[in-house]
Amino acid sequence: MERGLVVLLARAGLALAAMAGPASAGTTAAGSTASGPGTVGPTAAAATPAEATPEQLASAETDRIGHRDFDARQRMSATHPNELWRLYGTDAAGRGQWQDASRFFRRAARYADKYSQHRLSLMYWHGLGVAHDRALAYAWADLAAERSYPQFVLLREKMWQELDEDERQRALRQGVAIFDEYADEVAKPRMEREVARARSRITGSPAGLTTGNLLVFASRGGSSLFDPSDSLDLRPMYADWRLDTRRYWAVEDAVWQSGGNVEVGTLEKIMSSQRP
Repeated sequence: MERGLVVLLARAGLALAAMAGPASAGTTAAGSTASGPGTVGPTAAAATPAEATPEQLASAETDRIGHRDFDARQRMSATHPNELWRLYGTDAAGRGQWQDASRFFRRAARYADKYSQHRLSLMYWHGLGVAHDRALAYAWADLAAERSYPQFVLLREKMWQELDEDERQRALRQGVAIFDEYADEVAKPRMEREVARARSRITGSPAGLTTGNLLVFASRGGSSLFDPSDSLDLRPMYADWRLDTRRYWAVEDAVWQSGGNVEVGTLEKIMSSQRP
């Protein structure tokens, strides 16, 4: 695993919060089981399946982002459009602004962001911010499962079981257009071009080489520009593995395959993860 890995594994009690949905691993955050797409969601521990609303079923605990944490994540994700639009999507979902969330997640999905593709599948399944469309929900779930991440594969298969034959045929037809625009074959190169541009901007060099001793701090907008307690260290943003898309994808694959959750973390979590 790369040194400097920015990985936030799902926290205790929220193991499925960021990736569960109508077809989570059949387990709520509290550890109880549920039967299928209409019965379990990311925050199912807060309500029984019979009481859960569409908003609860399509939401995640990680949608609740404090102002300071949001500011840190926004700055840290400036070099990666998938992370930036994903952040905007989760923040909008946390505010109940589902139309905005769908728009932001769709932007992130264009940069091969599987989590955002997954969230879109839930929103179509529950009709939040978009028209209720189970066939289209499956098409997005199929795309999210493209890399065979187990959480997303299970969700896709449970959705398929819930569809009738007409919905299944429509899902397959609609999936062609979605894959043409959002599949890894076209979305990863799109992302790689953006990261290459960011790498070049960082150094002003076409080679985009970074310096290990680079010190970059950004003010959080406090009373003193030079108050270190009110500053954000942006050095992890320039970590070599984040600016090398081959290593970046490998990190993401390793985390999702192990059942974890990838986020742009706060400064303290990032710096802690960089220690040898």
